[in-house]
Amino acid sequence: MRSQTFYGGRNQLAGGGVILAVDAGNSRVKWGMHDCLAWRRKGWAANADSTALERDWSILETPAKIVISNVAGDAMRRRLEQAFSRWAAKTCWITSLPEQCGVYNRYDNPVQLGCDRWAALIAARRRCAGGCVVVNAGTAVTVDALADDGVFLGGMILPGLAPMRHALALHTAKLTVAGGCFSLFPTNTADALHSGILSATAGAVEKMVVALTEKQGKAPLCLISGGDAGLVRDRLSVEATIVDNLVLDGLIEIALG
Repeated sequence: MRSQTFYGGRNQLAGGGVILAVDAGNSRVKWGMHDCLAWRRKGWAANADSTALERDWSILETPAKIVISNVAGDAMRRRLEQAFSRWAAKTCWITSLPEQCGVYNRYDNPVQLGCDRWAALIAARRRCAGGCVVVNAGTAVTVDALADDGVFLGGMILPGLAPMRHALALHTAKLTVAGGCFSLFPTNTADALHSGILSATAGAVEKMVVALTEKQGKAPLCLISGGDAGLVRDRLSVEATIVDNLVLDGLIEIALG
């Protein structure tokens, strides 16, 4: 297997060939097969499931390129490299850059920005002509500000809904991780815990929307991705659009850009 960074135009795969995009996150590996026009197939596997990817990928056609965002560590990289070895395909393990696909990275050290966040910002830039707040609500929640001119201004990271709940249960006597429903005025502990966690997360998103609105003089769009996107969106007082997987969309933009 050859491993290299590739930069090609959108017509580079004309005449055949597909791209396999892989988003290795903290809890799941999400993937999709793209033919340069649309997604042909998507799937996911829990990080702890060592056989699911082998099973799902065994029936895929050979990709011309593979582009990967990996924030799950070196062990996951080795596992994916082994899975990719079935194909003679060019591979690109993306890293955050100072500039790419019309997005400008203003992190103090650009490479330290999570590559999944970078891919999501690139996808958001493709979707939105103006500024937007880009949210990924997964194991961690990231809330990033993208200005009208494509400059990534910065962003916040906070625990995801499940880790926040587990942390409270672990460090607080008599709290459990069981259930709960959202309420503005919770009258039991389960509802109080669930409502507090959701409100804290929604508050971070709304605060970023307000900050970007004040900076640019107009309200930005808000895009939300991740497993808890629906729960967060439903608690927002600002409009937001759920996107199935911004990271995968961004990986395709990088591959074709």
